[in-house]
Amino acid sequence: MAKRPLDARMQALLPIVQGLAEMFGSDCEVVLHDVGLLPHSIVAIENGALTGRTVGDVPTDRMLRNLRNPDDTQDVRLYITSHDGKILKSLAITLRDSDGEPYGLIGLNYDISEIVQAQRTLANITAVGHSGGGGAPETDEIFAGDIRDVVSGMVTKILGEMGRTPGAMTREEKMEVVKRLEERGAFLVKRSAEQVAEALDLSRYTIFSYLKEIRRGDEDGKRLARATAEDGERPARATAGRPPEGRK
Repeated sequence: MAKRPLDARMQALLPIVQGLAEMFGSDCEVVLHDVGLLPHSIVAIENGALTGRTVGDVPTDRMLRNLRNPDDTQDVRLYITSHDGKILKSLAITLRDSDGEPYGLIGLNYDISEIVQAQRTLANITAVGHSGGGGAPETDEIFAGDIRDVVSGMVTKILGEMGRTPGAMTREEKMEVVKRLEERGAFLVKRSAEQVAEALDLSRYTIFSYLKEIRRGDEDGKRLARATAEDGERPARATAGRPPEGRK
């Protein structure tokens, strides 16, 4: 298969990706995603050995979740995650066009494992008495070279949150799994419905049926919220147009 040429906007960002990697050194992975190429969205990466990814690999579950929630205007995200025993300080910057549509993402993943260990060592040395201090908050992010591994990890994470196995789940519980996957962007990936169906021991058509019901419910909820807001405005408008008592 012929290699697809880079989008001009992506091409212009390559020196930035390389420059950031030079600036922060080998402990910092810098990655550039082209949203138009999902799921194989990575078009440039420096120090990819940090997460084991390369050009042509896939986004993390966190990136899919961010793309699935366009109403979230937080385009710069800083958080702590972990991968393969490493503690990473991660930065994700969403790139948008003039219409506000996301077209790319720049991610930095900085390995701060040794720094955190040094902090803990210093804290232990300087501690007085008994303290139960914990480390920095950590969240799991799924780094993989195959998008199926990302989706599989998302399913496993949700099953862990719910404390249930698919074989013991009711229809409502399985629908809740599908709802959470929808909210986190799993179904932005082509053929993910088949993978989720297999994991939950359902048919592909049942997954589509659940999604249709979930999305219809979301739309109904938005319409109800709009109607409630409009109802709240009507009395205020009516009062504003009414003359004070005693005046005719």
